[in-house]
Amino acid sequence: MPENIKALRRRVRSIKNTGKITRAMEMVSAAKLRRTQAVMNSARPFSRKLSELLGRLAQSEFAKANPLFEVRPDGGRLLVIVTADRGLCGAFNATIIKNARRELLANPDYKVFAVGRKGRDFVAKYFKDRLIGEVTDFGGSVDPEKADRLGERILNYFLSREYREITILSMEYLSTVSSRPRIARFLPVEASSFGVTEANAATSVDYILEPSPERVFDAVLPRYLKATIYVALAETFTSEHSARMLAMNNATKNCKELVTVLTLRMNKIRQAAITKEIIEIVSGAEAAG
Repeated sequence: MPENIKALRRRVRSIKNTGKITRAMEMVSAAKLRRTQAVMNSARPFSRKLSELLGRLAQSEFAKANPLFEVRPDGGRLLVIVTADRGLCGAFNATIIKNARRELLANPDYKVFAVGRKGRDFVAKYFKDRLIGEVTDFGGSVDPEKADRLGERILNYFLSREYREITILSMEYLSTVSSRPRIARFLPVEASSFGVTEANAATSVDYILEPSPERVFDAVLPRYLKATIYVALAETFTSEHSARMLAMNNATKNCKELVTVLTLRMNKIRQAAITKEIIEIVSGAEAAG
């Protein structure tokens, strides 16, 4: 009995320490969530306004001559997978990897560019021959310079004609408790991707552009595509911190519940031992009398 109580005490102490760690991780994730959420909310309007501007210009003839609109019959296809660098965030990484596995099995011609260690590790283990590049130093925060370099690198893959199509698999942030995987074609650009069609183009704003619409379009389109990558990173990392915060909150609650159960069991064992000793003392006294 004493040994059981000692073991339970050690276990309770260990679980309490684990609960302190998960509580600290929850607080850290909450702070990171607020920062990345602010970045995401500030980036979305910029990307939306660029989309409105480009949507008007994308209907013109000169847009079709832009190399970023070029649809090619030859060349490979690239899948950019955006995951977290770390785990302990529930099913966040597993959800993205599950969708990535399905895409890679359904499209044998896909090559992979991995953003995040978890995605890189998955591809390196199961599809090593398809991994052509990786970026694993974001650390769950969106760095504008790193995001710009990443966008430039992905654009160069297409402009160099190395790949005819580039698709991005990331996480779309809906709310603190909800997010979903999103896979969307990144390049070549489609006019419909800006949300403006021939039917509603007539009602859109008629911009006066200097020095010319062509020059403005050629300058703004790459910035829009880089902004799209920036927003995808911001949404994915916001979803990551949200998932980790919820996972650590659940872990902390489980620790408290387990401590309560083990404490009750320990008290029952101690009470049983005390009752047994009392019975032995009373029995001995009666026998002696």
